[in-house]
Amino acid sequence: MTAIVLLPGLGADRRLFESVRLEGHELIVPPWPTPDADDSMASFAARLRGALPNAERLYVGGSSFGGMVALELAALVQPRGVFLIGSCRSPHAVTRLARPLAALALILPGPVLKPRPWVFRRVATFFGRLSDQRRELFVRMGCEAKASFILWGVKAILSWRPSTQAAPVHQIHGSEDRLIPLARVRPDCVLQGGGHLLPLTHPEQVARFMSGVLRADRAG
Repeated sequence: MTAIVLLPGLGADRRLFESVRLEGHELIVPPWPTPDADDSMASFAARLRGALPNAERLYVGGSSFGGMVALELAALVQPRGVFLIGSCRSPHAVTRLARPLAALALILPGPVLKPRPWVFRRVATFFGRLSDQRRELFVRMGCEAKASFILWGVKAILSWRPSTQAAPVHQIHGSEDRLIPLARVRPDCVLQGGGHLLPLTHPEQVARFMSGVLRADRAG
């Protein structure tokens, strides 16, 4: 049995992957556990171990922040492989613009950070070219996310110290990713014109990339 566990980006949920369909495989997207205030990326990843299925062949992965958590989870459970979808292996890959904005978010009062639909609609273009339907999905996910979780996640990214990896990493990235620029990562596959939200903007290409990895692994 093969199980594929994917983790969404910060402020997103399982709906991020609803258009990514792998023939013959089910994608498992567990809900995020509630982090303690002092959780690191690694200790938070450990909270997800209980959500992993008992499978002969396990793959973990994620989009953006979810990929970072997946790397830490992989260091604990040693899966067959890790899928990074618009993500990175180090916090140094995050654009310099995002870091001061993230640091500012940590000191702003909660009411200022209360999710508002118009804010997400305005920033949606920063994350890539979205259809009207998928832009509204992006807005809904952002507005329904807990501000406390986003604030913790920002802090975790800024203080992330990546663990040593033993599992193979398979990375797909957008050429126009403005949050994690292409020049700062070394992906196996580059989607021309892709932004940061590849599961929303390029679900078919993401599915093909993952399917190719799974086929190659089985053949090997």
